[in-house]
Amino acid sequence: METEFKVLGPLEVWHDGRQVVLPTGKARVLLASLLLRAGSVVPMDVLVDRLWDGRSVNPGRTKATLHMVVTRLRQSLGAANVVRTATGGYAADVPPGALDLHRFRELVDRDRLGEALSLWRGAPLSDVPSDVLHGEDVAPLLEERLDALERRLDLDLAAGRSAEVVPELRSLTREHPLRERFWGQLMEALSGSDRQAEALAAYRSVSGLLAEQLGVDPGPRLQELHQRILTAAPVVARPNTRGASNKPRQLPPRTRFFVGRDGELAVLWELLDTASAGAVVIAAISGTAGVGKTALALHWANQSAHRFPDGQLYVNLRGFDPTGVPMSPDEALRGFLGALGVAPERVPSGLDEQVGLYRSLLAERRVLVVLDNAADSEQVRPLLPSGPRCLALVTSRNQLDGLVVREGAQSLPLGVLSDGEATALLVRQLGEERVGAEPAAVGELIGHCAGLPLALSVVAARAAAHPAFALRALAGELADERTRLEALDTGEATTSVKTVFSWSYERLSPAAARMFLLLGVHAGPEVSIPAAASLAGVPLPAARRAMGELSRLHMIAEPAPGRFTLHDLVHACARDLVAAHEDRSGPREALRRLLDHYLHTANTADRLLYSQREEVPIAAPAPGAVVTELTERADALAWFDLEQASLFAAVGHAAAHGFDTHAWQLAWTTTAFARLRSFWHEQARCLDTALAAARRLDDRVALASTNRALGRILITLRRFAESEAHLTAALDLARELGDRQSQAHIHRHLAGLYEAWERLHEALHHAERALALFEELGDRAGTARALNAVGWARAMLGEDLHRALADCGRALVLFREVNDVLAEAATWDSLGYVHHRLHDLAEAVRCYREALPRYRESGDRYEEAATLQRLGDAHVLAGDHDAAREVWRAALDILDELGHGTAEALRVKAAGLP
Repeated sequence: METEFKVLGPLEVWHDGRQVVLPTGKARVLLASLLLRAGSVVPMDVLVDRLWDGRSVNPGRTKATLHMVVTRLRQSLGAANVVRTATGGYAADVPPGALDLHRFRELVDRDRLGEALSLWRGAPLSDVPSDVLHGEDVAPLLEERLDALERRLDLDLAAGRSAEVVPELRSLTREHPLRERFWGQLMEALSGSDRQAEALAAYRSVSGLLAEQLGVDPGPRLQELHQRILTAAPVVARPNTRGASNKPRQLPPRTRFFVGRDGELAVLWELLDTASAGAVVIAAISGTAGVGKTALALHWANQSAHRFPDGQLYVNLRGFDPTGVPMSPDEALRGFLGALGVAPERVPSGLDEQVGLYRSLLAERRVLVVLDNAADSEQVRPLLPSGPRCLALVTSRNQLDGLVVREGAQSLPLGVLSDGEATALLVRQLGEERVGAEPAAVGELIGHCAGLPLALSVVAARAAAHPAFALRALAGELADERTRLEALDTGEATTSVKTVFSWSYERLSPAAARMFLLLGVHAGPEVSIPAAASLAGVPLPAARRAMGELSRLHMIAEPAPGRFTLHDLVHACARDLVAAHEDRSGPREALRRLLDHYLHTANTADRLLYSQREEVPIAAPAPGAVVTELTERADALAWFDLEQASLFAAVGHAAAHGFDTHAWQLAWTTTAFARLRSFWHEQARCLDTALAAARRLDDRVALASTNRALGRILITLRRFAESEAHLTAALDLARELGDRQSQAHIHRHLAGLYEAWERLHEALHHAERALALFEELGDRAGTARALNAVGWARAMLGEDLHRALADCGRALVLFREVNDVLAEAATWDSLGYVHHRLHDLAEAVRCYREALPRYRESGDRYEEAATLQRLGDAHVLAGDHDAAREVWRAALDILDELGHGTAEALRVKAAGLP
């Protein structure tokens, strides 16, 4: 069974020899919109614009309405349905040769113009009601038809059929009175038929029309033709001026393995629709090595070639070639001029003259110019056409900001493939059956290649060459990041991942090249300017310049101002290069400076979050390490929020490279922040690493501090037995060291452990022991914390509740004196609970509500949720179930956000309210 789709006239669909009855209204507009871009995803906003004809509509309703229209259209098409849902829009997957528009374009490309024009049955889509569709999508189709018609007439004139085409050309000049090309052909046809007087009269007609309606004279071609007729010079019918001699078709073939990039393709199609608006359209595709810039450019260029009937020019500018020598604009222009039919001896010697000739030749033509692998904006500028009907497509590892600023280019940064697109790429190359048979291995392969198309293609090519290889085995080869780049080596420079990256490295300035090498030392997901400055041991402005250069060349990305990331494989390349280029001391000293940056800045931030924490002895930072200045608590939280992933990674990185002191001290200085932001699991892992480092150092202070911090975080994770072991070990070490203040803190932590473990008498014992020690030491902040712990333990036991009120009241006074907002919040919460136990519910609610804004101010989300739960309990006891639901809903939002296990129990309790 065959299906035909026709848009070159009224919209028609034929299936198995019968015409399909199409719905009216929006469904017809939808089908037409999809068929005009068959094979490409049409974005949702474009479809909405066509279906609602540019009118402002309610966005909330358009999605549902569009979905209904799609359903209706699919039902009407039945077996002829080609509508596919895609990310961000819809597409029509039309079989080859099934759409008359595609057949028209193929015939035009093969210069079978008569056959091509015979496919037109009238005005395109004349029965589709959408002014926007006709204005933006159909108008270019009409231009294609006129271009093809002009070319066919040129062939007729060259074949000596001048007299035969005169009637047709008279009709065309009446129909398109301002189209100079038809008037010129009419003058040629009349002159070629020995009707010079009529030819001159035709010139006077068009000259008068242009002057009256546009206020301009005829163009140079018509004036030259007029002069020839006046002087009786022979007017020889031009051969097909768009023939092989000056209608270049230089596009390389596109890869059949291209997938995804729907968003970028949509942008390019929208840009194409703006061509001929008065200025040349320029699209600058940029991205890291191997990300698929050329593949995207060639895929779209080949798809859109029919929209550029005067030809397509292509050049590889070798901006990042292994030779290290980019192509000069002069060399590229000579190639373009030759492709446009200029004899070598007629090419001017000067660059400015070459540019002038090149742009003159393209001034009235519709040509696509693809400038691939550009080094920078200066290399590209001389190669840009100036004709408003031309489009320039540039690819580069450089951002080409100059083209964006000066020439108004559309920047199109290209990222890695999504997991779905990466899977589609493997399916395209290996087949659905093989990929579907090992989904876990496929996931690992995609992860190891980090979505980089080049890397995925290398893996797929190797798998295709060895069909008996299990994908699991290939994933295993890539698992070790130290040898991953070798596993992605094809033996060919242009397809070897490591080699392709190295070409970018060779283009760097010495300062940026050194910075790139040292980024291989960094282990975190993001690098800040101060961290980069510390790595390189340079001032902040120098680091900013080096990182900016790396970012412009897409060797690193800048997802937020001053924050940079490296693709995993680029990071691996940097590690390999630093090992090859730097002596062993260079990377080690860079890592020391980096760790000092993190440690000393974290220590400053920790002091601002928790001023009562005991100091640990930290050595002075290495020369060249930058310590970020922080003066406010909000600044400290903001810095920790930005750097938390890098800090957690730095603990393990320090331990792995023999910086054990940095490892345990980094873990210690991030503990307060980790508790505030509920990074319990991450901090527990860091403290496990820190404890191993402390053992290697055999440092009793480090062991005591790390055991204490680990024991405390394990309380929150409800790993009570492990917590007890670590806190007991910490207490023994503190006693050996004679550190009574640490002993007091550890007793307070033990009180918290036993309270959570519901061993309440032991909790009270340790709280009272902590209070005695703090009072002996004269530590007011510690005394306040211990008083609150004692009051809380009494309240939990339900004993001496009035004494508990007094203890917590004293604590509150002390906390106000030392200005500890977080501890003040905890004490208000304790007071609320004591009043709750005393059945003074109004006072309990007031105290809980005093605690909440202080928890929010301090940033402790988990304790805020705990207070909200207790506040809800008080409301239930008071019989106010609506108020309880409200605060429990707020608590659940927090617990769900934190992923805490207590959320489910609270959800059940809330559901049980009457």
